[in-house]
Amino acid sequence: MNHPADYDKAAALLARARRVVIGGHPVMDGDALGSMLALADCLRAGGREVLTVTQDLGAGKYGFLAGSDRLVPLDGLPSPLVGFDLCIMVDCGAESRARAVLGRLAPGTPVINLDHHVDNPGFGDAAIVLPKASSTGEVVWHFLRHAGVGVTKPAAEALFCAIVTDTGRFMFSNSTPQAYRIVADLVEHHGVDVAALTGHIYRNKTADRMKLEAMVTDTLEVRLDGKLAIARVSRAAMDATGATDAEANELVTIPKSLKGSMVALLFRELGPAELKVSFRSEGQMPVNEIAARFKGGGHLRAAGAHIRGRPIAEVEREIADAVEAELAATLKRTGGAIIV
Repeated sequence: MNHPADYDKAAALLARARRVVIGGHPVMDGDALGSMLALADCLRAGGREVLTVTQDLGAGKYGFLAGSDRLVPLDGLPSPLVGFDLCIMVDCGAESRARAVLGRLAPGTPVINLDHHVDNPGFGDAAIVLPKASSTGEVVWHFLRHAGVGVTKPAAEALFCAIVTDTGRFMFSNSTPQAYRIVADLVEHHGVDVAALTGHIYRNKTADRMKLEAMVTDTLEVRLDGKLAIARVSRAAMDATGATDAEANELVTIPKSLKGSMVALLFRELGPAELKVSFRSEGQMPVNEIAARFKGGGHLRAAGAHIRGRPIAEVEREIADAVEAELAATLKRTGGAIIV
């Protein structure tokens, strides 16, 4: 979906606001958290009062970012949240991902929606949804510039985190020239230390996570001569290792790393009849379309779905078979060409 970017309306809402709530989706990744903390630091530097709310327990491995210690769990806040002039939601591709936060707002609180998911419906009073942006961090960078809000050094570090994680260290196809230019600006004009930040982000695996990675690798299943790679994170593996949900969410990189794979699936068991699915594509198949069949969504090359109330094995088989059939049909039709 393409919507006109409401830059002027969003900037006007921000200009009138003195107390701001910022929220993101559940189990925030580096993009959501980096976008949130960057906005918060810039707005606080301008004299605004900011409440950063999380549907999670904390910042996890991104606890090195400034402001992460000021995240407030949503469950501990009153309802409604009165006295706030504005809510900004970041990285929520669907209104359902933001609903827990939106449902706590006092009636009439205006909402700005900042995102880059192609299927974002444009919810809120002002939406800046840029599907061609590398990340929501990039959307935040554009919004701050349009609104005339200066970028602080802590915000620059958070935006770097957002962009570098959502581009997979600039290995994914969303690593656009614009994304490189923004990171260059953050380094040149805001003193971002790339080596230090990437060290924090990528050299901090816990022993629990490394044990879980080994167990998930053992589940690897390949179809279509390795073009489709599938891995599973069971509840038993999570319990045995003590790894966190945030750590498990990143393990789609295991099937995605298989040489020659075009589509990767990660099935993560959340409960007896609850499954989270991550879809990744190298570009030969638009995975957001097939995720939508299972009431999910996302990007052409990165999508997800959350299925409840059905037997895990049955859902896994249905999704894997559907992806296999779609990939085979797509390859027959396109010969393996990259879909833009």
